[in-house]
Amino acid sequence: MTIFDTLPACFALAGAVLLVIAAVRRRGDLTKVIRAHDLLPSFLVRLTPLAGPAEGLAGAAVLAGWLAGEARLVRFAAAAVALWYLALAAYLAVLLRRRGRVPCGCLNETSPASPVKVGRAVLLAVATAPLVAGWPPVPAEMGARLLVCGLATVVAGFLIVADKVADLQGTSAAHGRSSR
Repeated sequence: MTIFDTLPACFALAGAVLLVIAAVRRRGDLTKVIRAHDLLPSFLVRLTPLAGPAEGLAGAAVLAGWLAGEARLVRFAAAAVALWYLALAAYLAVLLRRRGRVPCGCLNETSPASPVKVGRAVLLAVATAPLVAGWPPVPAEMGARLLVCGLATVVAGFLIVADKVADLQGTSAAHGRSSR
């Protein structure tokens, strides 16, 4: 596995890692958050409790397929992950346009929707799409597969921190102003 295979695989698997993290971390009621957005018809809002487990399962399937060296599972699960991120990007873009920076329910119940989150979802969909076509190939060596998963976890952690920093943008300026 070359660096030209490792880096794309790392970014593609980072999207899968984020889905697993989102499914595990989500503590609050996603249905309540989605209902407050008032964007989806009620029959889709009723399906919201399945969203967390579905995203976690899709991400876990990509990671499990990669670790097991099962290219078919990786391709199938990567298609689900890429579609998930495309749907998320579209939803967040509409939410941002119609409701502004309201909590989106992505990784927690307080983080607001933002152009950064829309862009991240698009980039993760694009990064995951080549896995659907079988590129980069799943390496035969377990060590290479573990290395990519480890790097993907680091990238996912970086994306979470970058998201938190983006959420804080502009908040310190408001604290420094006097209320005269």
